[in-house]
Amino acid sequence: MTVPIRILQIGDTHWAREPIAPGIDSLARFDSLCDWIASIKDPIDFIMHTGDWVHRGQLANDSGHSTRCAWKRLSLLGIPVLTAVGNHDHRHALRECLTESLPKDWKLHALDSDLERLAYWFTLANESFLVLDARASQQIDPRGEICPRQLAALEELLADTSRTWTVFMHYPPINLDCDWIDRTMLIENGEHLHALLASHANRIRGVFFGHIHRPVCCMKQSVLYASTGSATMHFPNLPGDAQALMQSDPIAFANYISISQLGALVKTQWTMLSK
Repeated sequence: MTVPIRILQIGDTHWAREPIAPGIDSLARFDSLCDWIASIKDPIDFIMHTGDWVHRGQLANDSGHSTRCAWKRLSLLGIPVLTAVGNHDHRHALRECLTESLPKDWKLHALDSDLERLAYWFTLANESFLVLDARASQQIDPRGEICPRQLAALEELLADTSRTWTVFMHYPPINLDCDWIDRTMLIENGEHLHALLASHANRIRGVFFGHIHRPVCCMKQSVLYASTGSATMHFPNLPGDAQALMQSDPIAFANYISISQLGALVKTQWTMLSK
């Protein structure tokens, strides 16, 4: 049996120079997260950040400097870093960072899409990995939408029966049995995306996302969906929770994901933050 590919999934770090809320210094928490990752002795083939690197990167007046600072700090760990685009992210800055820091022998293939979205796929040790970009417009934020060109390109990729796929994105595509999440945080055409993935479920290792700031795992029509919790702040996710009430408890979450011929194994990890 081949050695699994090990991925550390993090997300929703919301890096900012100023505290983003009382008791939440996201810069210090990001540093603490990086220190914790550096202490992990087990193998990590790459880090996948599933979006919302920074807190206000999507604003028109954002220069991308905060994104570059956060990326540089994480890349100092010496582990390849890949990313999905979140609703708070500076897409252009993320594209630059990804292009500049990728190992020379890694090849990313762009996925056809609208609005220069950062959607791509790559292969590592006979496993294929796909990153979708559902950040559509300020009008539907914090919901997302997969553009028709991206869906068409995905359908073409999935038609190749020789490949298995592990999928990453920022937004959840399916209902998660929580009032405020299902009303405000999903991909608008997520059911269309799910139907496409479910029709190839035997070759989908898993679909991994962020955005909801809590770890959740579910199976729908033989497709595994799993989120990572935030490394900065958390939101409630029980069925009757009606609002995204910010919780500042100093805990950072991550998923340690193993991908192999046997499928996907997800181990949710957490660490106490220094602030």
